[in-house]
Amino acid sequence: MGIELIIAGVVVGILVGATGMGAGSLMAPLLITFFNVPALSVVGTDLLYSGASKAVGAWRHRSLNTVNTQLAWWMASGSVPASLVGIAVLHRLADAEGATIQKDVRYGIGVALMAVAAAVAIRTFVTIRGLWDHRALPADDELTSRHRVIAVSIGVVFGFVFGLTSVGAGAFFGMALILLFPLSARRVVGTDLYHGALVTIPAAVASYFLLPHLELLNVFYLMLGSTPGILIGSQVAAALPERALRGSLATVLAVSALKTLGAF
Repeated sequence: MGIELIIAGVVVGILVGATGMGAGSLMAPLLITFFNVPALSVVGTDLLYSGASKAVGAWRHRSLNTVNTQLAWWMASGSVPASLVGIAVLHRLADAEGATIQKDVRYGIGVALMAVAAAVAIRTFVTIRGLWDHRALPADDELTSRHRVIAVSIGVVFGFVFGLTSVGAGAFFGMALILLFPLSARRVVGTDLYHGALVTIPAAVASYFLLPHLELLNVFYLMLGSTPGILIGSQVAAALPERALRGSLATVLAVSALKTLGAF
């Protein structure tokens, strides 16, 4: 199964580097439907993989100066503790409900994937820029108090969902960046990935200790493929036809959600 996981890592890695999303949203249904990994194990394995892959993408985009680091850190101040609460809740549910939690988690992942597909579709076909402020923010410009409150608030809401399902760190936060902050498409991707690393790494560490049956060898194989994929995707992000790429990604996510929910 190693070579299949490496190939999956390459494909998902390219999408992560190019769009700022996909690590959890695509890897979770792949692990469930094609590699038969139990749903509860998927959350922990997916978080470990996502943390490592997003760290690579964040480093690359930071070196390309496509990250608003201040905005990313303010979002993380809400999303990191919220995601840890989500993982703790999942851990308690696993202890209380036993085997039935597998079905519930799989259903939750499927629903989250459908929401992510809708979010990606909105990002693709709806252009809404700077609802709160039409002044463009440079790479490290000082944020207003309003920007900070918004950043922390969306961090808390989406961070909790992310901790429960391992899905949506890129899509949900990325859509929030587009709707609420006047950033260029390139800086949205970079800031999204940088924040994704900030929220995913602590969640991955917590999942390692709290969630059962984590397949570290699977994470190794996935990273073996996704590391070069992310570097490639990050480098060519500006040259890719963004609308076509995001439209295709939304379709794949919707199909993955239906497959995870057992629709076919």
